[in-house]
Amino acid sequence: MTERAHLRIAIIGAGITGLTTAIALRKLPNVDIQIYERATELRELGQVIALNPNGLRTLDKLGLDRVLSGELGYKCPSGIPQTFRHWKTNEALGSEQHTPQVEEQHKMARYFRPELQEALLSYLPREIIHLDKRVIDVRITDEGVDVDFADVTTIRADLLIGADGIRSSVRGFFALDFELKWSGLIAYRSAFDVALLDNIKDVPEDTTQWWSSKDGILTTRMGPQKFGIVAFHSVNPQTSTHLLGRTHWDEKTSSSTLAEMYKDFHPIVRDIIAVAPTVRTYPNFYGGFLDSYGFGGRVVLVGDAAHSHGGALAANASLGIDDAYALYLCLLEHVSVDGRLELGDEQLGEVLSLYDAVRRPHCEKVLRMVHGMYDANNQRLWGGGEEETDEELEEKLRKRPYAAWIHEHDVEATFNEVKSARKTSEE
Repeated sequence: MTERAHLRIAIIGAGITGLTTAIALRKLPNVDIQIYERATELRELGQVIALNPNGLRTLDKLGLDRVLSGELGYKCPSGIPQTFRHWKTNEALGSEQHTPQVEEQHKMARYFRPELQEALLSYLPREIIHLDKRVIDVRITDEGVDVDFADVTTIRADLLIGADGIRSSVRGFFALDFELKWSGLIAYRSAFDVALLDNIKDVPEDTTQWWSSKDGILTTRMGPQKFGIVAFHSVNPQTSTHLLGRTHWDEKTSSSTLAEMYKDFHPIVRDIIAVAPTVRTYPNFYGGFLDSYGFGGRVVLVGDAAHSHGGALAANASLGIDDAYALYLCLLEHVSVDGRLELGDEQLGEVLSLYDAVRRPHCEKVLRMVHGMYDANNQRLWGGGEEETDEELEEKLRKRPYAAWIHEHDVEATFNEVKSARKTSEE
């Protein structure tokens, strides 16, 4: 067993999950954390992102006060996550409710993504972030894990963390049969200054989703100055000219396209869409299940690289944040009484095994739920299932459950349960 003076950790991806992972792991002693990002500049897509109570609780434990401050995220004035309204009448038919144990600072908040990324970056030294680093090869060796980049440079690390999103390059070297599937949905997103809504009456203060039997559209404040629209529109490739192959990630489209899709919705919805300066399109993909989130005792996946669920239920950012904290807790188990991280090759493998046991069952449960949602959508699109009646829609929205087991999941409690169960089985 080789005991290291420093644990060299390379993180691939400087998105929300990658940055949170770096912040968490830098709290460990004698570690060297470096982040490698394929983009040539640190620029997040300017859209809305939600953080649920589980993610906010984790960020609170990490001491990220700037992220939790009311100056950065927007919370519904009523204290709820969101309201559901009828697409035509604007009648409020239902709402989600936090469970009583959720503390005020952990209630769901929505952010302008670039501002959230910048807040996370403020907790890290910029010199550990290396840009224009596109991964072209990963090799596990006896000495560590080597990563080759397109700029003809190579690094060696003791632990490689793939935080590089739904199309993860790191995952591609180890899960060769992993496939992404199209959900049958195109997401349309817009972000703009909230001042553009000044002349529109009765814009809801709470985050609101309007639903018809076919489509939904969400509107929300994000932070103090921004407003966002998120619309998921079903597209049947057998009948639509808006084909998947012609729709690229983050492609700009005219707001008139969105206006046409929602032309029969309530006037408030139409008025909000009308002020959106630009709209961007995102084909909505999701992935299958992995046998493990760790490979060869040297490589581990976090965030969408591990559980590619297509952003459903506004859960992906908080899931990734909890991944980061779980990995931190697993490594923390190997900090000695004198404050050193004592980790040989065998112990590193144990860390990844424990992380997998803590995170994969929960994330797979979320993924199974998402698969059911998307499979039902595609069945309706491609010839199966009956169209929902208006009465059925109203009843569904009134009774729509709040997925507390996802949004309020306690990753630290799960970690302690798994650790305790393992200890008992060893005795």
